[in-house]
Amino acid sequence: MTILIPLLVLCGLGASIGLLLALADKKLAVETNPLIDEVNAILPAGNCANCGYAGCGQYAQAVVENPDVRPDLCAPGGNECAQKIAALTGKKAAEIKPVKAIARCSGCPEVNCTTKYIYQGLNDCVAASHLFAGEKGCEFGCLGLGNCVRACPFGAIVIGELNVPEVIEDKCVGCGLCVTACPRSIMTIVPDLAVSVIRCQNREKGGQTKKVCNVGCLGCRLCVKACPHGAMKVVDNLCEIDYDKCQFCEDAPCLQVACKPGVIAPGYGAPIKALTGKSTEMARDAEAKAEDAVGEKEGVSEAKKG
Repeated sequence: MTILIPLLVLCGLGASIGLLLALADKKLAVETNPLIDEVNAILPAGNCANCGYAGCGQYAQAVVENPDVRPDLCAPGGNECAQKIAALTGKKAAEIKPVKAIARCSGCPEVNCTTKYIYQGLNDCVAASHLFAGEKGCEFGCLGLGNCVRACPFGAIVIGELNVPEVIEDKCVGCGLCVTACPRSIMTIVPDLAVSVIRCQNREKGGQTKKVCNVGCLGCRLCVKACPHGAMKVVDNLCEIDYDKCQFCEDAPCLQVACKPGVIAPGYGAPIKALTGKSTEMARDAEAKAEDAVGEKEGVSEAKKG
């Protein structure tokens, strides 16, 4: 009996508190616009803050409640996401040009880059960069400790065999979180249609670069001379591409330059010629001939059956 009474008191107290909380939840509930939840469901849920808001939920609320907030601020969501949000909010969405991330370094200490010491500290690029500017002889190069990998909410980056980041094209949405996470500005965003990209970040003079890395830009300007549209330029001894001027040439003259270090590399939109050595026109002709050959073969087979 002495145990039963305290148990009943505790059960009664718990039931009373539960009832009070339920009543408070209904009485103090804040009404929200159901349209916010609909918009939030459309967003990719990466919470990358690329739109300028802390997360997808905050952007959904802002785009619904504030008439001045555009529906096309979510770059990872792309045009499809922007059009859906525009339809729900009654706004007009501008076209979003798809972009992706690349790593501007291909120097590996064991293959083509010198080292100053062996780093055995925290597995963090920022920490490594504060210790004599990292273990690489090139103080502009990738530290290879994966801050960009951990920052990517879409699993689009891995550390490759050369101990530098590799972007998985199909997974990358161009949110830019890897760019923010990298203390060396190795990660950068380029247009999805980019014919060529720069795989170096070293801004030392050619002679000094060559001493520490075999795949660093020498500032030779061969790519600048090759570009007919003035999109290539050398700034502080490093080649840069102005994608606003780039015409995404089908024959890709910038990729045909004899760049000894291989700094000018094919981008996500590189034409067939740059990747296979065959022009796109030749590839189309080959495909057409293959289709004709298949058609003729099927015609012969049907004639034999007849």
